Amino acid sequence: MNSTTAPASPAVRIIGIVLTVLLGVPFLLFSWMALSSRFGWSDSDPHGYALIFGSLFAIALAIPLTVTVPLILPRGRRATAGIVSAAAFLVIAVGLFAALLTA
Repeated sequence: MNSTTAPASPAVRIIGIVLTVLLGVPFLLFSWMALSSRFGWSDSDPHGYALIFGSLFAIALAIPLTVTVPLILPRGRRATAGIVSAAAFLVIAVGLFAALLTA
């Protein structure tokens, strides 16, 4: 078997799934908190703390999430998944910083 068709060990994929869930759920919650504070209809965050800390915590969680998401896929697709994951991280980080700086 060559490395592009060899399946990843089940332990690596299970660890990748667990870490992705453990990092992904808080990431989504912090992102939602920041973006709803920025684009929400009500003024429930008058000082902007939810926007500030939500953006910072979401980006801090997105960094390890970028590394763990490719572990879910087979070994041959991890490089492509890593590139896509890194590109998605850059888009999300720029979007959150833009929401933070334009508030």
